[in-house]
Amino acid sequence: KHAEQALIEANDPLELRVEQRTAELSESLVATAHARRAAETANISKTRFLAAASHDLLQPLNAARLFTSALRQHPGLDAEASQLAERIDASFRSAEDLLDALLDTSRLDTGSYRPEVSGFALAELFESLQAQFAVVAEQRGLKLRVAATRLAVRSDPQLLRRVLQNFLSNALRYTRQGGVLLGARRVGDEVRIEVWDSGPGIAAEQRARIFDEFQRLEQPSPWGEKGLGLGLSICDRLAGILGHRLDLHSRLGHGSCFAVTVPRNEPVAPRRHKIQLRGPDARLPLTVLCLDNDESILDGMRALLGRWGVDCRTAVDVAQARIELQRGPVDLILADYHLADDTDGLQVLEQLRVEFAQLPPAAIITADGSVELK
Repeated sequence: KHAEQALIEANDPLELRVEQRTAELSESLVATAHARRAAETANISKTRFLAAASHDLLQPLNAARLFTSALRQHPGLDAEASQLAERIDASFRSAEDLLDALLDTSRLDTGSYRPEVSGFALAELFESLQAQFAVVAEQRGLKLRVAATRLAVRSDPQLLRRVLQNFLSNALRYTRQGGVLLGARRVGDEVRIEVWDSGPGIAAEQRARIFDEFQRLEQPSPWGEKGLGLGLSICDRLAGILGHRLDLHSRLGHGSCFAVTVPRNEPVAPRRHKIQLRGPDARLPLTVLCLDNDESILDGMRALLGRWGVDCRTAVDVAQARIELQRGPVDLILADYHLADDTDGLQVLEQLRVEFAQLPPAAIITADGSVELK
């Protein structure tokens, strides 16, 4: 009986302690769940804000870049003023790049990217990338080479282009001398697209985490460019969405090779067009109508296009656009998508198409990268 009583007395506090610990654990789990939900809500709010505010954030940056581009081409600019204008433009370009990276990340977080996979010729994609990055390479005294190719792949052309854009941008950011090469090679039923550079290379201990968010090379950019370390993580996430494989080979002091491997497709005839790079003194004998509800954007377009020899007409709404079209023939319309009073550029073009039988070609300009708009 004494032994039985001792066991009962010993067991009661144990059960009590177990109940207390269980209650404390339950409270801790509930608190953790609340904290997780709060963090997820905050993250979703941040993501939605970035996506919704993208247009308003990019508008003033676009206007500023238009003005600095026009200023850089002013014939009366001396060497010092020209250098200052170049630095201002580079600063705005860096701000745009940072914002683009944040917006890409927010779209990935919300699952906004929906791949539209098709077969297409790489030659056309390579040609447009060469046109985009040739000016930056030339300004830095670097040689940008693009190897001719007849290969075709199956992928989403826009998302694949974004991956290669980040590869090329990264290569040009860290390469001081030499050049960058973009090419593709067939590997069985796949195509390996490679971007080689003659930059500083990447240390072995950095390669394992280079595709993580907010990871930047230890060597600073010789051109003073600073990123958030999101470009390669965006490439990794886009490649995951597309089911493509990324690879990195690098030697310290010799350079790096970033590659993406995609499924090969039967040859596809590229669209027959040639992108011609014009010199800074080339004149464009065109009449262009710019439609935007932001006066600063219109002023910037007028200043920049005017430097190119373009007769630039402007309108803030459909009424002004109608008046400008009645004045005389127009070669091209550049219309912003988001206009005032819940009106968009497509609606304005449809209205004008009803009134004018021969409406000129039009291009829609927008900072809204949402899937719904596409």
